Amino acid sequence: MIFDGDHSVIAALREKKRLRETSQPHEHIRPLLIQGGGLMRGVYGVGAVLALEERGFTNAFSTMVGISSGAPIVAHFAAGTAKEGVQILLEDCTDPKFVNPWRFWNQVDTNHFMDVVRNDPRKKIDVAKVFANPAEVFFGVAEYKTALPKLIKPHNEEHFFKSMHASINMQNVSSYKVIIDGVQYADGGFSSPHVIGKAIEEVKPTHVLVVTNNDRDFTPISRKERLLNRTIFRLRLNGVLAQAINSRREARDTAIADAIEGGIPTAVVWGDGSISGMEKNPAKIAATVEASRVWWHGFLSADEN
Repeated sequence: MIFDGDHSVIAALREKKRLRETSQPHEHIRPLLIQGGGLMRGVYGVGAVLALEERGFTNAFSTMVGISSGAPIVAHFAAGTAKEGVQILLEDCTDPKFVNPWRFWNQVDTNHFMDVVRNDPRKKIDVAKVFANPAEVFFGVAEYKTALPKLIKPHNEEHFFKSMHASINMQNVSSYKVIIDGVQYADGGFSSPHVIGKAIEEVKPTHVLVVTNNDRDFTPISRKERLLNRTIFRLRLNGVLAQAINSRREARDTAIADAIEGGIPTAVVWGDGSISGMEKNPAKIAATVEASRVWWHGFLSADEN
């Protein structure tokens, strides 16, 4: 993992945790956790929440925002069931029922993924436990017509899963339309400007921790994907969203740079290039989750008194 930003964010988390555990006022510390999207690079974020959960930080955030693949990661963490995220990665995210590049009409079956996190006896997200967490939980989405960012705060179980589906729904490679209160939404990672900036502006935290679920070294969208988004996938997209999808990495990096340079202490953790966004090897996935978990344990304990 690669760190950017302000180390004081972790000190603030520790202090928030200490004050809460000793029944002292802690509302003046309002940490925000943001988990970004990156398909299988979400293994970085799963390792992060495993370590955070194991070190007792489940209730240390005032707000959590999950974007794209970060949405189910945040949800399981808020519920105190981060370990289930590992099983989803190993068993379901490697299953061609979910991602199949040869299934041109629906390459990423987000409906199948939502069925797992909603109904699987072992891996389903306990929404009651999510709502019981002291943190407010939001999902970051993009408005389909405008690509503008929006945070959705779920208010019941049905709304929770529909909002999560909107956040992970890669409209260019998924055939589903997610409409909430008459508005169609798409994957939060497609928003322009990026929803990370919207989250910080709207939530007004005192400290921000961003788990990017992407690698630090910038790589632009491939020419092949750009072409597909303008041709075959264009059947599911409007021009604004297609452009936002093709420039999503630039938008994300701009939002993160603005956050680090802004007035709120912000810590950002990037991946180290050890896994691809389309990884299917369970052994490599498990090893990367564990490497991330170990790194985070060290990061969270550094300079600990």
